[in-house]
Amino acid sequence: MKRIFTFIITILFSLSITGCGWTDSFFGGEDNSIPPTELEDIVESVQVRSVWSQNIGVGIDDSFVNLQPAMMDSNIFTVDREGQVTSLSSETGNINWQVELEMTITGGIGAGQGLLFVGNHRGEIIVLDADNGSVKWQKELSSVMLSAPIVQSDVLMVRTGDGRVFGLNADNGNQIWVYDRGVPVLTLRGNSSPLIGGRELVFTGFDSGKVAAVGVEHGRLLWEANASVPRGRSDLERLVDIDGNMLLIGRVLYAATYQGRIVAIDALKGEILWAKEMSAYAGLTADERYIYVTDSDSNLWAVDRVSGNRLWKQDKLAYRKLTAPVSIGKYILVGDFEGYVHIISQADGELIGREKIDGDGFHVQPQVNGNTVFIYGNGGKLAALQIN
Repeated sequence: MKRIFTFIITILFSLSITGCGWTDSFFGGEDNSIPPTELEDIVESVQVRSVWSQNIGVGIDDSFVNLQPAMMDSNIFTVDREGQVTSLSSETGNINWQVELEMTITGGIGAGQGLLFVGNHRGEIIVLDADNGSVKWQKELSSVMLSAPIVQSDVLMVRTGDGRVFGLNADNGNQIWVYDRGVPVLTLRGNSSPLIGGRELVFTGFDSGKVAAVGVEHGRLLWEANASVPRGRSDLERLVDIDGNMLLIGRVLYAATYQGRIVAIDALKGEILWAKEMSAYAGLTADERYIYVTDSDSNLWAVDRVSGNRLWKQDKLAYRKLTAPVSIGKYILVGDFEGYVHIISQADGELIGREKIDGDGFHVQPQVNGNTVFIYGNGGKLAALQIN
C-alpha cells in the first residue's frame, strides 16, 4: 500500500516543479506559479547554426520523462514516449533504422557494448541490438525505470523508481545483484542515472539525498555519503532528491540535490570535500575549472570545482524551465520551455547568443560530441547545432 501511495503522490508532484503552484492548478484553482522571465534583447556575438534536424516520433509527449538521446560510435539513438526507437548518423542526421515497440516508455535510452536499453510503464527493461533495433531480451523489474541504464564489463546497471539498483547480465538479463535503498513517501518524478567510476565502481544518487558507491561485479556497498539531509516538518519540505545526472572528474564526484546542496565528494572514500546550499533537479556540466548548474528557479551558476565558491549567476532566464547546461568550447548552452537555445559565456555568464529551434520546447539535457551539440525537443525534433 505504501508503494502505491508513493507512486501516486510522485505522479501528482511531477505535474509541475517550478513555482509551487501545482496543487491549485491540478485541482482547478488559480495557478499562482511565478511566470517565466521575458526575454530581453541581447547583443549577439556568436551564432547558433543548425547542421541538421530530424522530426522523429512524438518526443516526450508532455510527460516530462527524461528520454535523453544516447551516443555510441558515430550514431545517436532516441526513443520517444510511445516506444519508437531510432538510430541516426550523428554526422548527417540520416536515419539508419527505426522500430516501433508499441509501449509507453518511462526511461532511457541507454547505450553500450552494442546494445540499447529502454524501460516501459509496466516496469520492464527492453534490450535491443544497436545495429538493427531487434529486441534481444526483456525482463520485468520491481518498478518502472525513470533514467537510462549503463553497462560495464557485461554488467547492466538499472535504477528503478522504488530505490533499487539492479546488476543484470547484459547478455540475458539474469540478475547478478541488487542494491536496495528505498524511497521516501514523497519524491520528484525522475531519477538520476547510475554513473560508472573506472571499471569497478558504480555511483547512484537517491531520493533521500544520499549517494552510494557499490561494486560493479558484486553490488556490495563501499561507501555512502549525504549529499543533502532532509529538513523541515512536512514531506514536501523534506524533498532532497538527486534527479539530475552526476559528474565524475578525476577522483571527485559532483552531485546536486533539490532543496539541498551541490557537493563535491571524494569518489574513493565517500568524504564530502565541500558543500554549498543550492536547490537543483537538473544535471551538471563542467570545464577545466568550473561546474555549471541550473538551479530549480532556472538561474544558471558557475561554481569553482576546487572550492565550491560561486563565480557568477545568470538570472535573466529565471523560471523559463531551463534544461541542464552543457559546456562546449568557451560557451555554455541551455534550452528553455519555448524552444530557444541560449548561449552563455563561461567567463562572465553573459548571454551572447540565442536561436529558436523547436516550438515545443526542451526538457532533457543537450549532449556534446566534438564541436556539435545535439538537443532533443519535447515534440520529437532532434537537432545538431554548432556555435560560430
